[in-house]
Amino acid sequence: MAQLAFGILGTLLWVSAEAAAQTSTTLWTNLTFDWVREKVTYEVDFEPKILLSAPPGEPGWRNLDITSSIEYAARKRFDLTGELVVGHTTQSDQLGTTEFTLRGGVRIHLLENPRKRRFVIRDWVRVESRTFFYSNDDPDESTVRFRNRLELLVPVNKPTVSEDGVVTALADWEWFIPWFDPTERFASRQRIRMGGSYRRSQAWRFFAFYIRNRSRNTLSEEFTTNENVLNFQVRRVW
Repeated sequence: MAQLAFGILGTLLWVSAEAAAQTSTTLWTNLTFDWVREKVTYEVDFEPKILLSAPPGEPGWRNLDITSSIEYAARKRFDLTGELVVGHTTQSDQLGTTEFTLRGGVRIHLLENPRKRRFVIRDWVRVESRTFFYSNDDPDESTVRFRNRLELLVPVNKPTVSEDGVVTALADWEWFIPWFDPTERFASRQRIRMGGSYRRSQAWRFFAFYIRNRSRNTLSEEFTTNENVLNFQVRRVW
């Protein structure tokens, strides 16, 4: 089953790579702090992003998102999640964008007890309300977007993904669907993420991903833009 899931994700990755005419490359980094208290986990994540290369004529940009979140293990089969994101993007020397986003969601464990299984399959469904403020005279804008992420985790060198010293292969597929067509570019997108993690101890985890985004400006047009992303993450847990 795990091999089949990886095969499907690999096929989607290949299709998305061939579908778009324009491709850019970006670097994302995450520094994440978690506080675990029985069934509740509090998290603060700092995520700077920078454009490394872009098609000719496309402007450069850089971004910093700060996300505060809470996760509640309501049942064995699902967790409730809430997030607040504050972000700023420098679009050009003339334009900057500040974003406030509220997200609510549920993560569903598709296995009855994933901690005792060789691999984990879960689905994370979220709805987000996003508000943008522009540094020029453009009016503020608010949008609503639906997100769904199907996740697969496979421990490589240990029986489960929750043991110290475990190396885990990770892959997921996510679809971003705006409630309506916003003026924001590329709000509608699909994302495939593949990589791995190393859990050194309860306190320290390290992640590395290759991410492929394909995007479009409206819900009716074809996907026309690809983005290659290198993503490195460090997580500290108390």
